[in-house]
Amino acid sequence: MIQATGSPESVVYLGIDFLLTSRSELYVVEVNVGLPGGAHEYNLTHLVQVGTSSGIFDKIERTSHRVYGKPFKVYLHSLPFIDSLKELKIWMDGMGPFPSSFHPGLRLEDKWNQYQLLKDLVRMPETMILNPNDLTQAQTFLEARGRVVLKRRVGRGGREFQIITVPSTLLGLDLQSKPYLLQEYIESRVEGFSLSIRSVAFGGEFMAMVANLANRPSSNHGTLAYVSSSSPFGLSEKHFKTQFFNLRSWEAEIWFGRNEPCYLRHNLYEEEVARATLNLPESIFRQIKDTSIAIERRYEETDLRFLPKACFEI
Repeated sequence: MIQATGSPESVVYLGIDFLLTSRSELYVVEVNVGLPGGAHEYNLTHLVQVGTSSGIFDKIERTSHRVYGKPFKVYLHSLPFIDSLKELKIWMDGMGPFPSSFHPGLRLEDKWNQYQLLKDLVRMPETMILNPNDLTQAQTFLEARGRVVLKRRVGRGGREFQIITVPSTLLGLDLQSKPYLLQEYIESRVEGFSLSIRSVAFGGEFMAMVANLANRPSSNHGTLAYVSSSSPFGLSEKHFKTQFFNLRSWEAEIWFGRNEPCYLRHNLYEEEVARATLNLPESIFRQIKDTSIAIERRYEETDLRFLPKACFEI
């Protein structure tokens, strides 16, 4: 147990996305700030696989009271960048205007800033800014790796995510509308599914993790699976059944209150949960927990005022 030492402006509730290769190499691919999903999803998988509620929401409340001296919702909404971050995320979805007020904490939504902040701390896919006016470096990057991933520098939900394997695809892209990144392709699969693992860290502690499985290149908002520290690596059931939920998430209630955008209903309510467990060897399970805490501490110690300008400021 530690006491958080950051200022009241620290970003300390994080959703951290991991990929895991067949060689048991763990990569951090994205860090989500604000109130990202993870706790609600973990609780659903616990309900399906264990048969009881996980207690995760009580754990978050206890941590908030112990470390910050206030209820979690009060703590979250006391952060000075929360209102502008809500506006920014809706703008990122193309469903609203750019925030009416700016806070430097918004710069953490730029994936290039995430990469610069963390690449010396944790293993991340090699990443470069894609210059639409000069693709020479991008072609060299692609040729050296064979497969790369195109991502928006600012965006969520896997929008415009694309795997590129040949230079002709790269040259045919329409790159003028938004800033993009190229990223080393990391294959993360289990039993034929694309795999990612979302970990939640808060107040200097690991909270929970949940797996996402999908029959497509990116696994965001796929089928959820409970994660257990157990060997060997793999799914407990290869041909699993699933259970569907149409339940407002804990995050939606705290983040939006009564003012949730209609277009986000699928994300905020609907989940599919596997009747299967992702078994992770204890060393990998522990590495995810330790890495999550290290990232949370790095974010907590970062003075948001000195973050580099994001692409939406240039």
